[in-house]
Amino acid sequence: MLRFTTLKLLVLALILVTSSCTTAKKAKEAAEANKTAAAKPKTNNGKKNGIKPYDKVITKDAKTDKGLFDVHEIDGKYFYEIPDSLFGREMLMVTRIAKTASGIGFGGGKQNTQVLRWQKKGKKIALRVVSYQVFAADSLPVHEAVVNSNFEPVLYTFPIKALSKDSTKTVIDVTELFEKDVKALGMNANSRKRYKANRLEANKSFIEDVKSYPLNIEARHVKTYAAAEPPSNRSTGSISIEINNSMILLPAEPMRRRYFDERVGWFARGQ
Repeated sequence: MLRFTTLKLLVLALILVTSSCTTAKKAKEAAEANKTAAAKPKTNNGKKNGIKPYDKVITKDAKTDKGLFDVHEIDGKYFYEIPDSLFGREMLMVTRIAKTASGIGFGGGKQNTQVLRWQKKGKKIALRVVSYQVFAADSLPVHEAVVNSNFEPVLYTFPIKALSKDSTKTVIDVTELFEKDVKALGMNANSRKRYKANRLEANKSFIEDVKSYPLNIEARHVKTYAAAEPPSNRSTGSISIEINNSMILLPAEPMRRRYFDERVGWFARGQ
């Protein structure tokens, strides 16, 4: 009986030792696997934070126009591919009426001008309007107070759709910027008030084209506004105009401020 009990104890001890060895081995393997995973470099699979792989956004069907920004057109949607080097750079936006209905000025008439800058903000790109109404040299003690009192308004924001393969460019969808009623890029406030144009008719508005050049981007889009008092074709109850937006890269070193002179063909900003 004693020998049988001793044998049972030996078998039980052997089982416990084997189980402990197996558990220790598995723990060691798991630790090594975690260490390997931690050491493995993270790759940009393009899915983090909703950002897709470049090829999933800019497909083989894209029509690309290279220039200041690469402009891609895919099934009526327009994408800007913005180089990192151009974030924060000042750009002049000039809005003109390219074609107009009778009774509303003439083709080429300027509607608005503003200086813009593109900024990268986390998962979004912000298009902001630069103001020069209040200014102080950065060497003056009041410079920071002036900057804080002259906060740049946001014209539009865009979710980042993709990054270029070398991650030096950011892709955004700008279709809504030209299809929606962004007042700074459309009919000016005086004309809206004069003709009682109270809303944009989206089903009658569309983008004609967006072209990119080395120093500028030209966008043309047709806007149709519901108007109570259109200057012509009153039976339609609307006004259709074709608008051209020219976005021009300004010099990295700002131009020297000068006194306004109407004989000089430059856009003016009061201070």
